[in-house]
Amino acid sequence: MRKKSKSGRWVLAIIAMAALAIIVWIVARQDVPGETEPGETTGGTGTSPSTEVIEQVGEPRRGAPGGEGPSKHPPPDTGETRTTALAASAAYDSGMAKLQAERLVEARSLLSKAYFSGLLPAARQDEARKTLTELAEITLIGLRSTVYPGDPYAFYYEFNPGEVLAKVERKLKMHVPWQIILKVNGLQRAADIQADRPYKMIYGPFHAVISKSAFTMDVYLQRKGLDRIFIKRLRVGTGKNGSTPAGMWRIRLGGKHERATWYPPPNSPIRGPVYYGQPGYAFGQKGLWLSLEGLDENTRLLRDYGIHSTHDPRSIGRAESLGCIRLGDDDIELAYSLLYEHWSTVQVRP
Repeated sequence: MRKKSKSGRWVLAIIAMAALAIIVWIVARQDVPGETEPGETTGGTGTSPSTEVIEQVGEPRRGAPGGEGPSKHPPPDTGETRTTALAASAAYDSGMAKLQAERLVEARSLLSKAYFSGLLPAARQDEARKTLTELAEITLIGLRSTVYPGDPYAFYYEFNPGEVLAKVERKLKMHVPWQIILKVNGLQRAADIQADRPYKMIYGPFHAVISKSAFTMDVYLQRKGLDRIFIKRLRVGTGKNGSTPAGMWRIRLGGKHERATWYPPPNSPIRGPVYYGQPGYAFGQKGLWLSLEGLDENTRLLRDYGIHSTHDPRSIGRAESLGCIRLGDDDIELAYSLLYEHWSTVQVRP
């Protein structure tokens, strides 16, 4: 039998090592997170609104909406960070140029992208928020606001004889409360809608991000497959001693109530129930309550948390509640008219 040469043995060894390396690489790659298609989840149908929005909002950046503004300690100055910051500034500049050209829908989209990046300088971040608030009034939620060409979120609809707003909203899967539709059309009651006349409609849902440290609620509009659009920043009051739990929530189905009965939590000195107008009633003159349902491991088992109006407007901007999120009278009415049961999420950040 002929003996193999040393060079032949080396070739076989190199081939074996290469094959082993390929196998290790394939096995390791199977465990790399983020390899699924955007929007895919494991062990579910992919239709849950909570999963969809959690993926869209993602982890907060320093300086992102709902935070405390641009960080005093910026991230490391890597090439990727510089490129992303430049892209945010470019989106801001382009958005302002579109605004000057009166292309409001494009301006709204570009400025929202820049704002939600959290990478704009403080002055530009503030200016973007101010401009976007004005654009939201003009194009989306303002009284008798117009439907602008190319707006994926707003459209006109003519009611057929006998059609009512609630059924049309469900038919079109708009996921917005009827209150905002009445407001933008200057109507007092749904019964005032007439057949064969165009009415402005909005595709939702609206969502909110709350910063406990900054005492802010940023309301935004986002439908699957469309850009996130900033709507307005509201001031909130939160729980003392950090008692408002951080995490992802949504508005509970059947959880929106006017003149809601207050059931004080165990840590309250008041024993309930307390009805609207009674002494000690916590929800003030508006009496509005939006019940929250937990969606993640931090909130899923929690109960009795919500967003509500307050009898103590001085508590707005402070951590003085028993754990719930408080809004002033005007702001609670806006939040109530925008946030939709089951579909609207509320992310609470530290």
